Amino acid sequence: MSGTKLLIVDDERDLANLLVKRLSRKGYEVLSVGTAEDALALLKQHFFDIAIYDIRLPKMDGISLLKETKIMASETEIVMLTGHGTIETAIEAMKLGAFDYLTKPYNLSELELTIRKAEENKRLKAKNDSMKKIIKQQNQFMIIGESPIFKEVIDLTRRIADSAVPVLIEGESGTGKELFAKALHYWSRRSEEPFVAVNSGALPEQLLESELFGHVRGAFTGANQEKKGLVEAADAGTLFLDELGEMPLALQVKLLRFLELGEFRRVGDVRERKVKVRVVAATNRNMEIEVEKGNFREDLYYRLNVVKLTIPPLRNRKEDLPLLIQHFIEQKKSSEKVLSDDALLALHHYDFPGNVRELNHLIERGLLLSSGGRIEAVDLLVPRHKPEESQLNERGICTLEVVEKEHIAHVLKQVMWNKTKAADILGVSVRNLYRKIEQYGLKE
Repeated sequence: MSGTKLLIVDDERDLANLLVKRLSRKGYEVLSVGTAEDALALLKQHFFDIAIYDIRLPKMDGISLLKETKIMASETEIVMLTGHGTIETAIEAMKLGAFDYLTKPYNLSELELTIRKAEENKRLKAKNDSMKKIIKQQNQFMIIGESPIFKEVIDLTRRIADSAVPVLIEGESGTGKELFAKALHYWSRRSEEPFVAVNSGALPEQLLESELFGHVRGAFTGANQEKKGLVEAADAGTLFLDELGEMPLALQVKLLRFLELGEFRRVGDVRERKVKVRVVAATNRNMEIEVEKGNFREDLYYRLNVVKLTIPPLRNRKEDLPLLIQHFIEQKKSSEKVLSDDALLALHHYDFPGNVRELNHLIERGLLLSSGGRIEAVDLLVPRHKPEESQLNERGICTLEVVEKEHIAHVLKQVMWNKTKAADILGVSVRNLYRKIEQYGLKE
């Protein structure tokens, strides 16, 4: 049984009663009235998934009813019924938010098919709303992804967030290692305490030690006053050591001692200080190789590597592209923009050496360079996918007509043969689209 609630508004009572009987047998919950005024009264009391309005109604017409419905019940999908003389009005109704229209006399099977399309459209909208909720929930850390390989990392992050043990986060540049470090902090009971980050490769050795552990006055040239280090600043919270593989060997010894005892000395000081912090480190290097080369202490590596989070590169989770693209577009307050099929295909066939960070930059560039409501592949400036030579040999050299036919068929399928939407996507008039469908013999 469908369970979908339908509202039929048509002053031809015999036809309306026939529709109620037919659609009720199909499992729909159907109510029918003959005027727009009665319809508005029902809309105040009940929610309808789909409404079917005749354009020609006594007193208030179907177009006016459509406008009122969009104010009162914006989630209701509306199908307009029109005579041959009012097709232009029906097209105007589509611009006002109607899902589709049918011309009288219509086949009942055609109406049922349109209703099923409207149901599917509501399902896709609900899925899109769900994606938006996921983005909103994860927006604080921008950890966006529903692919199995990525969800495993998210789940592990949640499980270990409350622990005090050190965590090593590995992953290529741009995968979001710092975001996972923040998630470990903010998803834990330490969330109200400080999260302090230090880049191990950004400073020379002496300055890095001072930055990390602090110094006393006169400890070195330029140390004119006592300074608290980031270790102390992170007390009771989380200390994030980024670019761990860049840390000098001499400083690694002091870090190891701090991890084992929770004690440290400021540069130039003789007094031991104690703090309690959770240490999270990140690197884009293979630390086992760095240990073998003698660039990193083995004992420190194993002390930090109590739990390892490995962030997968974007090329290994391409199914997350739609969520990420939508997030970056909305983040830049450009939600009216969409990616063309060619642009999305170009991204799907791109390896993203810069990972999620690079995708963000590509979308930003696409928004800047695109005109109109769509971002095209050329706006992204990514290498276009080229088929293998064997594929070209199998398909042969296509004419423009073949390419056009395949593209129109693909768009029609994507919008479930909603010709008005397809025409809008293709950038042609509805009349021109009908000619092309007939020309190429395309069938639903």
